[in-house]
Amino acid sequence: METQSSRAPLAIVQVAMADEAAPFLARAEGPAGEGERVGQAVLRHVVLDGLPVLLVHSGIGFVNAASALTTAIVRAREAGGGHPLVLSAGTAGGLGAGVAAGDVVVGSAYINIDADARVFGYRLGQVPGMPAVYDADERMLAAVAALAPDAGAGWALRTGPIVSSYSFVTADRAAIARAGFPDAAAVDMESSAIAQVSYSNGLGFASVRGISDLATDDAPTDHVDNTALTAERSAEIVLALIRAVS
Repeated sequence: METQSSRAPLAIVQVAMADEAAPFLARAEGPAGEGERVGQAVLRHVVLDGLPVLLVHSGIGFVNAASALTTAIVRAREAGGGHPLVLSAGTAGGLGAGVAAGDVVVGSAYINIDADARVFGYRLGQVPGMPAVYDADERMLAAVAALAPDAGAGWALRTGPIVSSYSFVTADRAAIARAGFPDAAAVDMESSAIAQVSYSNGLGFASVRGISDLATDDAPTDHVDNTALTAERSAEIVLALIRAVS
């Protein structure tokens, strides 16, 4: 018998860490269960605010993110969801001018800053044979303006490019990232990989990242201190975007 949580998902929501999954599991209608473990990933069909979602806890990094999303797309299609939205949720380091800890950035474009095949005529950040950048789903970007928090909320909802690296970025690598990608608003370790898999499968994608740190030498401590708050804000915006475009 089909259960509510096994309905074809409107969206695949992917997080890297348990702390980033927690706000979604807290909202789940009914028990979320242990989920399906595939490699390092855990996949759960859940209902969030009445929305059927495939929640994916992938583990950290490009390979974990890409392999988990590939499995999730297969599972979504098996459940009858041929073209779900894909959203990456969780935390990131702030890079852009004016971006503050506690803000939320919805990526307008996604770039792998560790890709460098310029000797073959590709742009810095471009994986050979793939686009130079992966653009966010236009419907989700258009919905962001209506979701801005009240002026007194103490944090801002922003859009801008999100870049991704194999490394957790502190001051030295942040300087390199800003030099190569001066428009970047935030940096994480998964979004460009998720964007590439989404692009390859013809699925609309957006990454929604709470800014836990500012990619300084204090970033590791700041990230730990701010993860719960910024993951919660990311989850709020993710669910609002799914409602807005579904």
